Amino acid sequence: MSSDDDSLTQAQRELGLRKMTWQGITSQVRITLTESVFLVGFAVTVLNAPNTLIGILAAIPFLAQLLQIPSVYIIHRAGKRKAINVITQLGNRLGILGMALISYLSVSDVRLVLLVVFVAVQAVFNGIGSPSWNSWLRDLVPVDRLGRFFSVRMAATGLVAIVVSLLGGQFIGLWTDVYIQDPSIGYSILFFIAFLFGMIAVYFTATTPEPKLIVPDRGQKFSQVITKPFKDDNFKQLIWFSVVWTFSTALVSPFFTVYLLNRAGLELPAITILVAVTQLVSIVFFRFWGRLSDRFSNKSILQVSTPLFIISTLMWTFTAMADFYSMKIPLLLLIHLVSGFSSAGVSLATSNIGMKLAPRGEATSYLASRGSVVAIAGTAAPLIGGAAADFFTQYGFRLDFTFTFPGGSFSNFPAYDITGLDFIFIISAIIGFYSLYRLSKVEETGEVDERIVIEAILEETRRNVRTLSTVDGLRQTFHFPVSEHKDSVRKRKKKHMPEEKKDDSEKKIE
Repeated sequence: MSSDDDSLTQAQRELGLRKMTWQGITSQVRITLTESVFLVGFAVTVLNAPNTLIGILAAIPFLAQLLQIPSVYIIHRAGKRKAINVITQLGNRLGILGMALISYLSVSDVRLVLLVVFVAVQAVFNGIGSPSWNSWLRDLVPVDRLGRFFSVRMAATGLVAIVVSLLGGQFIGLWTDVYIQDPSIGYSILFFIAFLFGMIAVYFTATTPEPKLIVPDRGQKFSQVITKPFKDDNFKQLIWFSVVWTFSTALVSPFFTVYLLNRAGLELPAITILVAVTQLVSIVFFRFWGRLSDRFSNKSILQVSTPLFIISTLMWTFTAMADFYSMKIPLLLLIHLVSGFSSAGVSLATSNIGMKLAPRGEATSYLASRGSVVAIAGTAAPLIGGAAADFFTQYGFRLDFTFTFPGGSFSNFPAYDITGLDFIFIISAIIGFYSLYRLSKVEETGEVDERIVIEAILEETRRNVRTLSTVDGLRQTFHFPVSEHKDSVRKRKKKHMPEEKKDDSEKKIE
C-alpha cells in the first residue's frame, strides 16, 4: 500500500496548499455574510426572533454534524473525497441562495420558518462534507507544517472577514437609513453576494489535488472502524475535552450579538467594528500561536489560551456596571481584544490537536467520531442557553457599595449588576474551567508546563512589538502562503543548480 506522501509530487502538494488557502479566503466571505453577526442581525432586527429561536439556529449546524458517521461509511465505500465534498458544497450553496430570497416574502412567520429550513439545508450538507474535508486536509498538509500552514490560512481568512464584516455592516447601516421601511432587502443582497463567493470556493475545491485515500481494511466491519477512536484512551480524553469545551462556548457564543443589540443598545455597524477588532487581533497572533504550537505542542497552547478566553467571557458580566460609569465602550473593546488574542490560540490548537492525534490513514473515522460526539454537546448547549436566557430575564443580582465620610455619604453605586444573559456567561465560564481538567488528561508529544509557554509568549510578544514597528514587520504579519511557495521554489532551484551558479546568485543577493 502506497503512502499518501508518494501519491502527490511536491509541486502538486504546494499547488494544493495554495488552492486550499484561496478556497478558505472565498469561503470566508460566504461564512461572514451568512453566519454570526449578519444571521443574528437579520433574525433579530428584521424577523424579531426570540432568544429561543436564536438558540435553535445555533444548534442546527451542530446537530447536522451527526451526519458525519454515515458520511464516513460513504467515503470508505466510494473512496472519493473530492467528489463528495464538491457535491456537498453545491448543496450548501443552494441553502444560501434560499436565504437570499426570504426577504421577498411578506409573511413574517413564513420568513422565520424558511430561515430555519435554509440554515438546516446548509448545515446538512456541511455535516456530510466535513469528514471528507478534514481527512483531505489531514493528508494534504505535512505534519511538520500544520501549525504554520493553518496559522497563515487563518490569518488570511481573518483579514478577509474583517474587511467583509466592516463593509457589510456599513452597507446595512446605510441601507437601513435610506430604506427604513424595509431593511430586509439589504440582507438579501449580502446573502446573494455570499452565494457568488461560495460558488468560487467550489471551483477552488474542485481543482485542488487530492492525495490518495488510505482506507482501513475493507474486511473490517464499519462498526469497528467507527468505534475504534473510543477505544483509544488518549483520543478518548481529547473527545471528552472537546465535548465539555464545545458545550461551554456554544452555550453563549450565539448570544453575544443579541446582547450587544438588546442589552448594550448598539447598532449593527458598531457591532461589526467590535467583531473586526477581535478578528484583527486574531490575525496578528495566528502566526504567533502557530510558531509556539510547532515549537511546543497544541495542548500547551490550549493550557494558556483557554483560560484567557474564559476570562473574556466573564468580563461580559461587568458591562452593566461599566455603563453606569461611562466605561461601556472601553470595556467592550478590552473584551474583544482579549477574546481575539485567546481565540486565535484556541481555534488553531483545537483544530490541529485532533489532526495530530488521529493516526495516519484513520483520520476520517477518528475526526468524524470526535465531531459527532461534539455535535451532541453543540446541539444541546445553544438550545439550553436560549431557553435559560429567556428564563433569567426575570431574575437579577446586584451589589452596591456605599462610601461614608464626615459630611455625609455616597450610596447605591453599583459594584456588580447582572441579569438575563449574564447568568449564562457565568455558567459558561464554570463549565469552561472544568474543560481544563479534561484537557490535563490528554497526552501530546512535546507538551511542556504552561509557565514555559507563558515565558515564550512574553518573549514572542516583545519580539512582535519590535517587528511590527517596521514596514517589513507588517508585511511579514500578513505573509501569505503564495509567498512561502515562491520561497520554496527558489530553494529547490538553488538546490539543483550548479555550484558556480549558486555562488553567482548569492553574490547578487549580497
